Amino acid sequence: MQRVQQDDREAFRALYQRHQGPVYGFLLRRTADREIAAEAFQDTWLKVHRFRGTWRRGRPFRPWLYSVAQNTLRDGHRKRGRRVLTVDFEAAPQVVAPAQAEPVKRMSLDAAVAQLPDKLRQAFLLGAVMGFDHNEVADALGVSADNARTRISRARKQLRALLGAE
Repeated sequence: MQRVQQDDREAFRALYQRHQGPVYGFLLRRTADREIAAEAFQDTWLKVHRFRGTWRRGRPFRPWLYSVAQNTLRDGHRKRGRRVLTVDFEAAPQVVAPAQAEPVKRMSLDAAVAQLPDKLRQAFLLGAVMGFDHNEVADALGVSADNARTRISRARKQLRALLGAE
């Protein structure tokens, strides 16, 4: 990212190639509309380039990138005047139960994740599905690390309750 800040096009291309799939998946999991996700994806990379000077040396790049993507969705939401933070489980990698679980239980896990409140679902998907640590989740969502940890914990607790009821 330091090279990108110096206008190195090859460095930008390398960042784009390394992160394009996960960023698009992140956006697609938050919207039920492929067009909105694709538009937010393009806008995210434009903003990464345009606001490259706001990334601070020594800070991890990935949480900064995902906060740009999340903010891009919010900006699009304001422009369109409708809610876009939903989950499209058919188009995105699925949250799956352990391999030994029956297919019915895997489907119920997807349904349970879809029932979580947006704030908890976002934290859960970033932390448990995408493998972000609490600090990265916090940076991506613009909250404290303690808040991120709490959201992930509450999401897991609600998932256990939802799945235990079935």
